[in-house]
This record gives sequence, C-alpha cells and structure tokens, in this order.
Amino acid sequence: MGLFGKSKKEREKEYMNRLDVPLCLKEDFELIIDDVFTIMGVGTVATGNISTGMCREGENACVYKTSGGVLETIITTIDIHTKERKSNGCGYKTEHVGLGLRGVSKEQLEKGDRVIVKNANMYGM
Repeated sequence: MGLFGKSKKEREKEYMNRLDVPLCLKEDFELIIDDVFTIMGVGTVATGNISTGMCREGENACVYKTSGGVLETIITTIDIHTKERKSNGCGYKTEHVGLGLRGVSKEQLEKGDRVIVKNANMYGM
C-alpha cells in the first residue's frame, strides 16, 4: 500500500478480480449499441455497455440489426472508458467501451443493434 492509499497496480488487480475474467471467457460477447459515430483514422465507432463476455481487437463479430439483418465486421480497436485498468486490447462484461468496426458505415448502424462475438467454448475453459 502506498503513502496515499492503494497503488495503481493494486487497484488494477482488484478491478480485474471483480471482472471475473474466466467467466467472461465462457460467455459469448454481447454489446448493445447506444451511439455510433465516425472518427478520422479509426472509422466507424459503436459505443455501449458490454452485457456479457469479452472481446479482443482483431476478432470477427456480427451486428444483429433491430430490423432483422446481420452485418459481418471485425473489431479493429477497443477504447475502454475506465481508468481502473490499463488498456490491453480487450473489453470485459460491465465496461462501457467504444468499438472500432471495419467494413460497416455509420449509416448502417443504429441505437439498439447488438454486436455479438461467439466466444463460448472457444477457449477451452
């Protein structure tokens, strides 16, 4: 413990323990989109809270439209909106994140669409 409370490393370790990463690995990733915008150099970004599971940069994902269609995409970047841990190219259940998505435009996405990555049983946990 540091002079002014817990060190950054200790706080990060506690945060990662609360996330229950082994459980996240067993669940499919799901994020419900709450906003969509474009960033120059990144492309289309969809933000929202992760409902279940986890995702990694470079993973293939599907966007299930509220209107019934399905779009295939690749997660190019993950921006976590927390200072509790270092960015490691992953997003975990309960975190609010921005996902850079390749191959889809801002106009194709809308609030309420679901981004899904099939993780369950992929990692042999």
